[in-house]
Amino acid sequence: MLNPITHRKVLKNGVPGQATIVEMGALDREASICNLPMTLQVHVEGWTPYETEGQWMVKAKDTVGLSGSIPVRVDPDDHDKVAIDWDGVRANYEQHVDARRQALAQGGLGGANVTFQSQQIDLTQNPEAAAQVMQALGLSGANVGFGQQPPADDDDPIARLERLGALKASGVLTEEEFQAQKRRILGESG
Repeated sequence: MLNPITHRKVLKNGVPGQATIVEMGALDREASICNLPMTLQVHVEGWTPYETEGQWMVKAKDTVGLSGSIPVRVDPDDHDKVAIDWDGVRANYEQHVDARRQALAQGGLGGANVTFQSQQIDLTQNPEAAAQVMQALGLSGANVGFGQQPPADDDDPIARLERLGALKASGVLTEEEFQAQKRRILGESG
């Protein structure tokens, strides 16, 4: 543990870096300041990354910012003297909170980036699996497209018959299933 004077000297004269918190001891929830045991993986440009263990004096209000990577300064002569840049920790935490709130205000998911990619699955060799997939997707209300065809208007019987024909041609539907669906489509539209 660095005493407050050494901590200030390292903050002022130390080499800037980042530390990843690998392990953290339990916080004393009743104290406003506590000595928190941590293991840090320290990354300083031009140095080989290393781990150090110790205790750091932490204010209770700053514990919310202790996750992931935090800014530090390291004594160039004694790499185990690592000072946490608390102003940087607070600034990073505030940026994270602002970004999360902005994403939420814009209809996002609270700062989480979610990307969905479409994937084409060929079920022509397994008609039973294709029928199960079609049934499950139909029950979920999903818009299902086949091959490279653009999605068709669900109210257009011609487009629905074309999709039905493509399903039959690919082996997903049997002749009986095709005829039953065709009658249903023509019966609904006529």
